[in-house]
Amino acid sequence: MQVELLNPGEMCTRNVILVRKLQQSGKSLVSLVEDNRILFRRFSAIGALNRATLGWFDPQRKMYKKIPIDGQHEVIGMSGDIALYQGKPVVHTHMVVGSPDGTTRAGHVLDAYVSPTLEVMVTVDPITMKKRFDPETDLTLIDPSLK
Repeated sequence: MQVELLNPGEMCTRNVILVRKLQQSGKSLVSLVEDNRILFRRFSAIGALNRATLGWFDPQRKMYKKIPIDGQHEVIGMSGDIALYQGKPVVHTHMVVGSPDGTTRAGHVLDAYVSPTLEVMVTVDPITMKKRFDPETDLTLIDPSLK
């Protein structure tokens, strides 16, 4: 994984992260946050992967329906944030992938393996965002009131 700061000295900083072949994208992003002690990030990305599991949240069952993605696919768009939950960084990511025939699939990223690369543009905000557990949905959600 390669990281470069694009605008040093500004309040909101921007970084580019290049995730290389067969790295799990979510783990790479969390490692970056932990290594640099940065507490809130927003990101977007494009690239490619060779397998993934996306999810569609079923509010009745309070579970994700798994959507397996097998074989080489283009990452048409990926976006998300990283916030703290119980003192640890949590990645929340959604992604749209394109198949060789041009069809797309999308959902919450449960797992994704990069191949050959993923170009992630990251914005670091000076404000730390935190998540709380929401018993109504069984999800951890950003709560701006948490300090």
